[in-house]
Amino acid sequence: DLAQFLVTTKVTAEEFVEQASTLSIPSSVVEYFQGALGQPPGGFPEPLRTNILKGRSLSNGKTSFEGRPGAELPDYDFEASEHALKEAYGASRIGHKEVLSHALYPKVFKEWMAFEQQYGEIDLLPTHLFFRPLKVGEETLLSMGPGKDYYVRLAAIDDFDEQLGSRAVTLEVNGERWFIRTPDTVTTLPSAGGAEGGAVKRREKADPTSKGSLGAAMPGVLLQSLAKEGDIVEEGQTLFTLSAMKMETEVKAPIAGTIKRILVDCGDSVEADDLMAEIE
Repeated sequence: DLAQFLVTTKVTAEEFVEQASTLSIPSSVVEYFQGALGQPPGGFPEPLRTNILKGRSLSNGKTSFEGRPGAELPDYDFEASEHALKEAYGASRIGHKEVLSHALYPKVFKEWMAFEQQYGEIDLLPTHLFFRPLKVGEETLLSMGPGKDYYVRLAAIDDFDEQLGSRAVTLEVNGERWFIRTPDTVTTLPSAGGAEGGAVKRREKADPTSKGSLGAAMPGVLLQSLAKEGDIVEEGQTLFTLSAMKMETEVKAPIAGTIKRILVDCGDSVEADDLMAEIE
């Protein structure tokens, strides 16, 4: 990561040492110099280590780990984690491997589960199609098992929907047309500013493993917001009113606590599981 950073930014080794405290250094490099992988024999080179760690501390306020980083970790409750994961994703989806993956890489695991929930299992998708998607007019053969061969042709891709940050895609599967709406993470919005536009209008998804992560139960439009960041709310208190499926729905606080973030405004369109607020 450090080599890639230096090549991309065209910063010399001397400049890196001098400016390490102000450069946007990858977090993996900072964590390495904090001792997250342990202490190398003879220690880290100075003044590089000191400059990198200037203004960058651990969550406990310390500058770096002392000794083996794992020694400072609290005991991990695998049984409680397994129970929470099964409650969030279903007992049939969570096994020992998933519990261990979540313990080691909680953020990556949640991102993967969100990807899987949106796109389904992709184990049988050929690698070349994952890295180089079909272009309009192209066709491929997908073998899903004995007697399960599908000729898939990308027939059309509709215009970008700025409100949803997605496009409607038309596929022909063994000659039958399928219509799918899929997120577009490439197209940018000129209205977001900058010569090349900004990021697409995409919303953060609710975290199913966090009880204070409040997501939209169904697609709709926000009619009313009854709370603001910093408010102390009770479990079951109405926070938003949503117009969905031609009916008004009250969105209530899942737990009691303080509202840390509100991510929607009146008039916003939301999709199912879009994060509306965080309560802690």
